[in-house]
Amino acid sequence: MTTDRVRALLIVVALAAIVYAVPSGQNSANAIGAAFSALILAAMVLFGARIYREHRGRLEELGDAHRLLFFAGLGSFVVAMAARPSLTDTGPGTVLFIVLLLMPVVMLYAVYQRWRDVF
Repeated sequence: MTTDRVRALLIVVALAAIVYAVPSGQNSANAIGAAFSALILAAMVLFGARIYREHRGRLEELGDAHRLLFFAGLGSFVVAMAARPSLTDTGPGTVLFIVLLLMPVVMLYAVYQRWRDVF
């Protein structure tokens, strides 16, 4: 190992020890994790907005029905991911979660087929 890697490893171990030793370390770690999650979500939203702006004309050429399928597929995926913790606690909820994951796959595949035909 190089000295840079050893130093980075020691920093991570020291931070872990601080989180373990400080009485409110778990709360601080949760807050930092939530902040990182929010940053990642914001980056994904900005990336999606940029991709949408670049391909807006192509989406318009798909037609109303396939554009509806596209956005409904994305929306049902978002709903499935938001409801995942509560849905996977029970058997019927897990089945519903799987259905909510399969719906956007089928919808987006239909949009992809139309996309190939148009372009």
